[in-house]
Amino acid sequence: MRNLAMSIGAGVVVFALLFFTHLLNWGEAAVPAVLAIILAYYLFARRTFKQVEAVFAGAAQALQTMPPKFELAFAALEKAYVFSPQQFGVRSQIDSQMGVMHFLRQDNNKALPYLSRSMAFGHWMGLAMLAVIHYKKKDHEEMKKVLEVAAKRAKNQPLMWCLYAYLLTQVGERERAQKILAEGVKKTKNDVRVKDALLAVQNDRKIKMRVFKEQWYQFQLERPPMEYQQAAMNMRVGKIARRGRWS
Repeated sequence: MRNLAMSIGAGVVVFALLFFTHLLNWGEAAVPAVLAIILAYYLFARRTFKQVEAVFAGAAQALQTMPPKFELAFAALEKAYVFSPQQFGVRSQIDSQMGVMHFLRQDNNKALPYLSRSMAFGHWMGLAMLAVIHYKKKDHEEMKKVLEVAAKRAKNQPLMWCLYAYLLTQVGERERAQKILAEGVKKTKNDVRVKDALLAVQNDRKIKMRVFKEQWYQFQLERPPMEYQQAAMNMRVGKIARRGRWS
């Protein structure tokens, strides 16, 4: 990746200036050289993600119209792929956004490859949607693998823990769902929604996911009330500009 290569180059320059001018020996010169690499990489990466976020903002504008102009948003996001050779994680972020939009359009076949490619660095919400796709396709083992990754990426998100447990109960793994929710209670600092979900599973009742409102309905596992139907479509895509690697 170009940002890493340029950062190493900056470190080499710093090392050369300090060592070959006899200001420092090689061991002493190595310290500021490494610091230069770290600082340069941070600055280069931040610049790249700011550029990507600007493209995301353009896509968001297309989605904020009524009705949302998905084709224009897809075209805008395609332009961001030009930045992928510069920085690790950029392609995963773009794939995640593309997959989320296809998912919200209820086109799971198109969403699946994008969300699958976003596993490495994609946002946890995209992974949660990927798990739902695997659930609907009855690929429960793959569903559980994705949920495990998503939960690690969203440790403090009550929705993620409750969705994880909900899907497990749907495939008959209530005991595992209890363990997941017990862990979720700790990770979310005793969030009342996670605690209620744990109590429901312990008492052989269904988890009440409606407490998450439009956040829940966007997963298309339950038909939303009329007032939430448009919100469920627009909620994630309206925040697309904030889904850079630094968010």
